[in-house]
Amino acid sequence: PFGLSMVGPLLIQYGNDEQKKRFLPKILSGEEVWCQGYSEPNAGSDLASLRTSAVRDGEHYVVNGTKTWNTMGQWADWIFCLVRTGGPELKPQAGISFLLIDMKTPGITVSPIRLLDGTPEVNEVHLDNVRVPVGNLVGEENRGWTYAKFLLTHERTGIAQVAKSRMRLAKLKEIARATTHEGAPLLDDPCYARRVAEVSQCLITHSFR
Repeated sequence: PFGLSMVGPLLIQYGNDEQKKRFLPKILSGEEVWCQGYSEPNAGSDLASLRTSAVRDGEHYVVNGTKTWNTMGQWADWIFCLVRTGGPELKPQAGISFLLIDMKTPGITVSPIRLLDGTPEVNEVHLDNVRVPVGNLVGEENRGWTYAKFLLTHERTGIAQVAKSRMRLAKLKEIARATTHEGAPLLDDPCYARRVAEVSQCLITHSFR
């Protein structure tokens, strides 16, 4: 599930105990589907220029803005959002927070963006005075940029299927140790061992990108 590979690791690292207990089991089971609220119509590659605002009002944040390119947003139960909580006196990256928002909250509208094949795989999510409990803030206020970078690391390695590839490589080594070639384990063959080493180095490089 989308949340498992992205917001799950983030909550494990930065979420509080209540958030872990509430969200992780349903992320793992796939019972709840998540979409991502990063990009905006005027904040794509320059993500730090995002404008979606979250203003504290008692025990809630009032969120206003638009997120775009929300993959599978029409089916999502929750959206993890980058929002601006800091004022103009802060650097753009320093005024961003990370909120978990229930997609059933009043004030949320999902508009499909039809692709060339006519399917609405991505969407715009409009937030109009959406009230989000303060307890749905991940980590500290105005430190969302740090959490966003952590999450993107898991997104890229997840797309590359690094973990699955490492498991397959370990299985390959196990087979190569048990398979003989001219009386010696295949893994002892210099040419074969070199190719395995090259694949291992590639996986290490992807893991730390």
